Amino acid sequence: MKINLITVLLLVGVPLIVSGPSALAHTDVTAEQALNLIDSTHDLIIVDVRELSEYCDTKGHIPGALNYPFISGVFQVRYGELPIDGPVLVVCGSGGRSNRAADFLDSEGFSMVYDMLGGMRVWTWETEPCDDPDSKYGGGTGEPNDPYQIATAEDLMLLGESPDDYDKHFILTADIDLGPNLPGGQVFDRAVMAPDTNDVEPDFQGISFTGVFDGNGHMISNLQIQGSGYIGLFGQLGSGAEISNLGLEAVDVNGIDDYVGGLVGRNVSGSVSNCYSTGAVSGDWCVGGLVGYNIGSIIASYSTVMVIGEEYVGGLVGWNGLSLVTPPDAPGTILNCYSTGTVSGNILTGGLVGYNDAGDVSGSFWDIQMSGQAESSGGTGKTTAEIQTASTFLDAGWDFMDETENGTEDIWSICEGTNYPRFVWQIAAGDFVCPDGITIDDFSFFLEFWLDNNCDLSNDYCQGTDLDQSGTVDVNDLEILLENWSVHD
Repeated sequence: MKINLITVLLLVGVPLIVSGPSALAHTDVTAEQALNLIDSTHDLIIVDVRELSEYCDTKGHIPGALNYPFISGVFQVRYGELPIDGPVLVVCGSGGRSNRAADFLDSEGFSMVYDMLGGMRVWTWETEPCDDPDSKYGGGTGEPNDPYQIATAEDLMLLGESPDDYDKHFILTADIDLGPNLPGGQVFDRAVMAPDTNDVEPDFQGISFTGVFDGNGHMISNLQIQGSGYIGLFGQLGSGAEISNLGLEAVDVNGIDDYVGGLVGRNVSGSVSNCYSTGAVSGDWCVGGLVGYNIGSIIASYSTVMVIGEEYVGGLVGWNGLSLVTPPDAPGTILNCYSTGTVSGNILTGGLVGYNDAGDVSGSFWDIQMSGQAESSGGTGKTTAEIQTASTFLDAGWDFMDETENGTEDIWSICEGTNYPRFVWQIAAGDFVCPDGITIDDFSFFLEFWLDNNCDLSNDYCQGTDLDQSGTVDVNDLEILLENWSVHD
């Protein structure tokens, strides 16, 4: 829902002023004026605040520009490396992020800041590519302290085609839409990463993913697979694999064989944490909304997927527990998870877990009413009302916002009676009142702090309304709020 900023301001009578002289300290320049600055100012520092994938795209960037991405927080960490009294030109894609970055520098006392209006969209002069045109993915080296950056569908598919990298470290730096109707999109016939490479031979014939994939609070949407077995975003995880902080939205995964899941087909000693899936999954044997077969660990994750299968069918996991091979691996673990999707199967079917073979399932729940399943081979069944109540999860030790008894990581949040628990990183900036989407109630709450210039850590930056943490609730914060505005059904 697009909302005109000025219209909103006028309708609610918000004064169109900025709360301090420093907010107007920087100078707006056109692209042509920026070019003149570059040509005439020998000590000018150019800072491109786009994400790395944009900075290194085919159009390139202004020669010599530093890359301090604003959205991912690099700029806020590294701005101190810039000369506080020297000339700094800030650029981005279209002008929005550079304005916020320039305002931030103003608030930090920088005295000579220029903001290029219109961004690289209107820059028609010389550009240059990234230093290493042969670098893989969106950047990085694949090491723990410098993971490969996955920013586009092309990056993700390149990873899938690079089994030599399956033991490396990766981080998702943007949401990715895998819709088959998009340019370059496709309906996959096997897992995107770590697929089974031979549908004829029994057992898994591919290379397991054993690396680290940090979703970084981003989501991958519209994944479609029409395949055989070992399918999901990942076909098989091996020992040492870690998948975390990742959302899968609107998956459509259909297998005619075994080990089918929205996220992982078969998890062999890998770890899945802080992940979720929505959409639909179907298969034959060992079919789950998140993971088809688990002898690894699944922690603090959930699925709302509709699941259809024949045998070992579960809302979250189809089979959990001991390995089917001899000697067996360590049993699978499911901790602090839930599922709510409809589950249909003929043999060994459950709301949360289809079959649990000596595995550990604790602190986990499923929605009896929504799933259509009164039984599960693990977990505790709850009514919709109960599973939309915080105490259900707090009593089981889940770590929620605004409580410390169960921990201080603030993993979960809930709007009681409205929705199920969600990860804190799923809550849009501006969803103040209740994590149920940004509504007029959130806007009213925001206006209570309008032009408050005493925002800091002691008051949680004016109870979160100082969205850019500049110290003042102002027009920049309102722009962020309106960018994230959504209508709650």
